[in-house]
Amino acid sequence: MDFKLLNTQSKGGFVLLNVLLAILASIIFLVLFYGAMKIYTDHGVEVEVPNVTGMLVEEAETMAESVGMELTIVDSVYTTKVPRGIVIKQTPPSLSRAKRHRPLYVVINAKCKRRINLPDVRNVSSRQATATLEAMGLKVTNIVYQPHEYRDLVLNVTLNGKKLDPGTSVEEGSPIVLVVGSGSKGGTHNVKVPDLRGKTLEEAKALLEENELVLGAFNYDEQPTEENVGKFVVYTQSPLKGSDAIDGDEVMIMLTRNLNQKLQSFYESSGGVSEETIIETPAADQDSIDDEWF
Repeated sequence: MDFKLLNTQSKGGFVLLNVLLAILASIIFLVLFYGAMKIYTDHGVEVEVPNVTGMLVEEAETMAESVGMELTIVDSVYTTKVPRGIVIKQTPPSLSRAKRHRPLYVVINAKCKRRINLPDVRNVSSRQATATLEAMGLKVTNIVYQPHEYRDLVLNVTLNGKKLDPGTSVEEGSPIVLVVGSGSKGGTHNVKVPDLRGKTLEEAKALLEENELVLGAFNYDEQPTEENVGKFVVYTQSPLKGSDAIDGDEVMIMLTRNLNQKLQSFYESSGGVSEETIIETPAADQDSIDDEWF
């Protein structure tokens, strides 16, 4: 007997047997693995997606779990149109079909207000600052004047009486107060410019003081004398009557002894009006008069 040949055949058969056993084991493993995965994932089992839009997120989570889905919040926004914590969008849409254990993605209305980094609106006009802040979701609720040479220039921004620095994080919708320049050294509040036409110099001074204003530059259309200086009355003024001003602002005036003549001459050059209405100068015409004298 050839023992050497027998030994070789035995080794070859052993290797072949091991290979066959390994293949068989792999097949069994794959069958078991895919079978387990099918059971675990409910392969082929679909459910109807519930409508969770408009629900509180806690209610939506319970509803999703009841059909075998998992609620997943993917984003949040802030709006005042619905209560906080409400689902405002979902994917997949309601009444569609989806596999069990698939995530139900939702967008909710934030439970807390959105935070905004305050922009730097100093050294711009109050109108521009208001537009910028309100475009970002803040509310300018008041404008407070502070003595400063430049009128309506934003000096500071406050919230609940506290000064805010640029970059400060504030809640959306916060009531912002702008501190702006008054355009005068001592002014703090708004006043209306009175009508000075027809008033003497002393009467104009007194009326301005009553309205917390100051007489600024004044001039005569002719050189007055000691005898006739008291007969000069205000012909035109700047700012115009009814204009907005700040207490302490100056008002310039021009005086004449011939008020009606001045008005008549002006209106004749403007097309003419009746004599009864000469003294009541319309605001638009008063602008032209001021352009002429100031």
